[in-house]
Amino acid sequence: MLSSTQFKKLALCSMTTAILAASQSGFAHTRLQTSTILENTRVYNNIVIGHGCGEAPVMGTSVVFPDSTATVTSKPVGAAKDVEPAAAGAVTDWLEGAGEGYAKKVYSKEVFSAEGQKTNPQTTNTVGFWTGGGALPAHNYVGLVPFKTDAIKIKSASCAKTVTFVVPVADVCKLTNVGGFSNETVNLWSPVVGSNFDGDLTEHTPATLKVVRNIEGAPATATTAKVDPNPLPADCGEGLDITITPTADQLNRDMPAIDNGVQVWPAQ
Repeated sequence: MLSSTQFKKLALCSMTTAILAASQSGFAHTRLQTSTILENTRVYNNIVIGHGCGEAPVMGTSVVFPDSTATVTSKPVGAAKDVEPAAAGAVTDWLEGAGEGYAKKVYSKEVFSAEGQKTNPQTTNTVGFWTGGGALPAHNYVGLVPFKTDAIKIKSASCAKTVTFVVPVADVCKLTNVGGFSNETVNLWSPVVGSNFDGDLTEHTPATLKVVRNIEGAPATATTAKVDPNPLPADCGEGLDITITPTADQLNRDMPAIDNGVQVWPAQ
């Protein structure tokens, strides 16, 4: 079991393959390495950690993907930025399946020495992951935290042309309780939804993963099977851009790092 002391220890493992030299200005925000994917495809990806908290290195990270209770909004494709999004029902109105459980951690100790999956206690589907036990330098490096997304299928009868998941990430630099959160202790790349983990959107906007409807399909290749087209219904016009955002309740439940039943971050 990972103790709080262990969470703060420097990882002794090699960082050569998972930390790539880069300027801080080039990787100012924690993001997904591949932020746009085609529907119905499995994609290996990385959380890209761009920098620490001021001069403090990153000792771990916590990631949440929306569950089936998420808030769903829509805008017409091509709508101006100042157009207010409209409420758009449930996740399962737009996506096939349970509406969650798409992302899974790829086991790796290249940057952090410990990790764990997060599951929805009601459904047991994976809804995030955490890592800890490292010291990613605050400047001039980026850290890659690998994960995989399973095939995400947009409902054929829906008017969704794209579906964008808001993916909150917390880069932890110092072990504190929630009351000790600051720009010197944790970078919260998270939406403002009324949770204990809301970010400051002027500096820390959340990561996103956009799933694009495969309108044209794709022929079979030597390594992939044929993908049938998923055209927009005739009455959809240009279609809708759907956004799926975790609720405050989900973030309060799923953002903490819990190892074998013990919460190691935030401190309690």
